[in-house]
Amino acid sequence: MLYVGNENTIFQHIKNLYKLYTPHFFKNVMLEVKYKGFFTLCNIDYKGNFVVMLPEDSEEFLIDDVRMRLVVKNVGYSVYVPNIYHESISIREFKYGLISDIDDTILHTGATTFFPRIKRIIFTRSYQRKCIESMPEVFRLLVDYGAKIFYVSNSEANLFPVIETFLRSHKFPQGACFLRKNKLLAHFLHPKKKTVRSKTSHKMRTISFLLRIQPDKKFILVGDNGQWDPVIYKSIIKNFPGRISYVFLRDIHDKISLKRKCWDGVPVIYFSSISDIKSFIAPRLDSNF
Repeated sequence: MLYVGNENTIFQHIKNLYKLYTPHFFKNVMLEVKYKGFFTLCNIDYKGNFVVMLPEDSEEFLIDDVRMRLVVKNVGYSVYVPNIYHESISIREFKYGLISDIDDTILHTGATTFFPRIKRIIFTRSYQRKCIESMPEVFRLLVDYGAKIFYVSNSEANLFPVIETFLRSHKFPQGACFLRKNKLLAHFLHPKKKTVRSKTSHKMRTISFLLRIQPDKKFILVGDNGQWDPVIYKSIIKNFPGRISYVFLRDIHDKISLKRKCWDGVPVIYFSSISDIKSFIAPRLDSNF
């Protein structure tokens, strides 16, 4: 619900981050929703969640057409629709899907180590975060030639406004962004007994879902060799034979200038910079890649 913009000072940025991890929930109240000529009432449940099914005949949906009002003790309060959503969402045909990791694939994070990552998140404003050189240009080029982008990250959903601002400020193409479940600040300050959670489950589940809902499309997987992407992508290739065209893995240690492998018949290209693989990508743009 926050606007994360260029005018933010470091203090404002830290304050916004604090709010993202300490949300205030409205529970067991009513929400009025208006959409064009449609009107409905829905319940916000005990967890603060709600679902509204909107009638939609066209291919284009504008969040500006939605009006919401929270009803608390018979008093109505307008609900602010965050401006990070103030763009049209279009459903269009695409040639192939491109599923990309975020941390250390398109965004410098230092995600392989905990403290450098936290330091960057807290003290670097979203629009100042550095992207991997030439990645926005290459992604836009692939979209122009028919690719559909899906961003999949192990970052928690609290950071969506930060990630969205980064993607927008560096002119990455729009695409659905799949993040892990929200965390509260109390989770970090007073951790309860933790259950063992697989570090690969979120990405495996999300990528498998995307391949299942587009059974006639092939996909390209983009990631890095810093954490679990090679393990996840190998499993995806095994579980969905014939569905992955290529795998591109950025070497975060800058030791591999260019290296080619093959996993179950799928070409795998390791690279340090985009310039290493431009000659590989360019002649394939007019095909289905």
